[in-house]
Amino acid sequence: MNGSLTDRLVLLADLQRVDVDLFTALPSGEPARMFGGEAAARALAAAQLTVSADRAVHVTQATYLRPGDPSEPLWIRVDRMRDGRAFSLRRVDIEQSGKVIFTAMFSFHCGATAFEHHDPMPRVPAPEELGGLAGWTEAQAVWPRWLAGDRSLDLRPVPDRGRDSAGTRALWYRATAPVPDDPALHACLWLYASDLTLVASIRLPHERTARKTWLMTTLNHTVWFHRPFRVDEWHLVVQRSPRAGGGRGLAQAQVFTRGGELVSSLAQEGLASAIQ
Repeated sequence: MNGSLTDRLVLLADLQRVDVDLFTALPSGEPARMFGGEAAARALAAAQLTVSADRAVHVTQATYLRPGDPSEPLWIRVDRMRDGRAFSLRRVDIEQSGKVIFTAMFSFHCGATAFEHHDPMPRVPAPEELGGLAGWTEAQAVWPRWLAGDRSLDLRPVPDRGRDSAGTRALWYRATAPVPDDPALHACLWLYASDLTLVASIRLPHERTARKTWLMTTLNHTVWFHRPFRVDEWHLVVQRSPRAGGGRGLAQAQVFTRGGELVSSLAQEGLASAIQ
């Protein structure tokens, strides 16, 4: 690994084994509200430690139950639901201060050979032609404020081609430094990153200025891994919200390699609260 720019990300998969299917993660920061992607990445890392290396995660279905605190340790319990000829299924619960804050199902597949197809990638400028979050006027409203100062990630928004009713946005994403050649680690880091910007798509059609007027809280999160891919290479994330109502909204996204292959799909439900 080059330098330490991505050390913080890699440490998300650093767990201590307490028992066969029980793990703990040391505190990762100061008292605050834990970023949901951190819990998801650590849960996947624990599940991977109970599955044979020939099986890769292909879908994650997660539910956020309570806010976490990065200044407190996490206790991560894995339930081995199934080990079949081709699939393994794991349920993972994360506890903090005696309460479950996160639960997820992870399905792993040994892979197979069959037909293939995928949606085409939209035509957008290359990442080298775009600037980062710091110089983007809508950054404060669209992405988490702390993201612009995170040197471990490089995000380059694609300029809007006019607003639409689904809040469609696109951005290029990669880790800023090489990550070790471990597909399981890259899957954990993508699960972390998949929670960064998606839920914002739900409120964007209802915010006509750069001022953020709605707070979105993630309720559940599903990620499909169509094939393994590297988080230290450029990928295009195209996200939108097809529906909002009843105080909740749905966001969806597709993730493409630079060559145009669809490698991951996302869906996330969020709860909307007005900022007073």
